Amino acid sequence: MKVFRLLIPLAIALIALFAWRTHYAAQAEVSCRGTGLGLECTVRNQKSAGTLNVSWDVRLQCRNGVIIRASASQRVPRNDQFTHLIPLSELKDLDACDAGQSLTVENVTARPAR
Repeated sequence: MKVFRLLIPLAIALIALFAWRTHYAAQAEVSCRGTGLGLECTVRNQKSAGTLNVSWDVRLQCRNGVIIRASASQRVPRNDQFTHLIPLSELKDLDACDAGQSLTVENVTARPAR
């Protein structure tokens, strides 16, 4: 239990260090930032004619070389935006990260929803 109590504040501190990053797909925009609960990603659909299913990957680079990856998806109607939380529990190996160095949104895909 002591390890768990120490891990949560460390994780929160590490995530809070990550800057806001944005990546654009052809018709969707995904911006992610670290919060105390995990990674908060805002997904915008401003250019399409209808609802999109947007998927993306997030890569956290740590100073000690550890790379933490996560994936997410969100359905977004036209001219709307949603916030999607990737919780700390989905960030595998977060305890091995000494300090956050960069946050990158990758592989954004936007497909028409059916």
